[in-house]
Amino acid sequence: MDTADSGLLVKMEIVHLIKFAEKFAGIEVHLPVNGKFLKLNYSQDHFVGILRKLQQKDVTEVYIKEADCKKVLEQVSQSMSSASFYDPKTIQEQRVEAVNAAMETVKGIINQLGVEAETVKLLKTINNRAMTLLGESPSIFAFIKDFKKNCSEEFLLSILTNYIMSLVIDKFPWKSDQVKEKGALASMMCDMTLTKDDFKVLRDWQKNGGDLPEHLLRHPAEIAESLKKNRLLIPIETITIIEQHHETPDGKGFPMGITSNRFNQLSAIFIISQQFTENLHDASYDYEKRNEIIKRIHNKYGHAKMFEKAIDALMKVVA
Repeated sequence: MDTADSGLLVKMEIVHLIKFAEKFAGIEVHLPVNGKFLKLNYSQDHFVGILRKLQQKDVTEVYIKEADCKKVLEQVSQSMSSASFYDPKTIQEQRVEAVNAAMETVKGIINQLGVEAETVKLLKTINNRAMTLLGESPSIFAFIKDFKKNCSEEFLLSILTNYIMSLVIDKFPWKSDQVKEKGALASMMCDMTLTKDDFKVLRDWQKNGGDLPEHLLRHPAEIAESLKKNRLLIPIETITIIEQHHETPDGKGFPMGITSNRFNQLSAIFIISQQFTENLHDASYDYEKRNEIIKRIHNKYGHAKMFEKAIDALMKVVA
């Protein structure tokens, strides 16, 4: 085992590396031990066996060379476009797991290496594949059942927000696939710096109130600021949604406490769609409670013109 320069390494979850390991030859696996990084193999060696042994020791993450991330991304991309993904013989559970693993992998790479053209393209592909799975399900509730079992709560809510938002956008005369894509990117990236524990704390706060840790209060602005460096890759509308997705028109949201005149229509649609999705999730997807949920949303957001239009469109969608 050799020591490695930690500056060249990227953290990856073992379970996702194994998921996409089938078709590339090898990567160097590094493990932090006593403040140093130890190289467990060489790039020509078989690495899946090493990963499985680490899993047996309850190790969940390893580090790989930045250059090896390209191999991982290529495999993620191939898995999303492979014939087996669309093969009727491929069971739904496997396809759901593949989409979720792809999202977690790409998110981890973006968090550490930043946004690049290939990662943005992959995010769009992942969203399209998730929408494909939703469209093939006999009902949205059958889709939710499959995804609840086989993917993270965060990703499930993102997909459902995209779906509801897309239907709401269709109620406006300026609807287009390009507009929907801007919203979908925002949904997939708006909480991308949060860990699973962070997301749980945020969801508990949304339901029960209280105080949020400072890093959670800052995350919309920090993500938006990092994406502004990639304006050629990320539409400004997407960045604005991310910046505003925890704001409210009464000025009591965060991180900036903006008021109703600072929101555009697409941001309002996103926020209303996200609020409906999260409230429905908290109601265990009891669709009979949809009117109660809309009333709750209207009480909080309905006094602002942009939000009122979004709520009216939402009511047409879920009626």
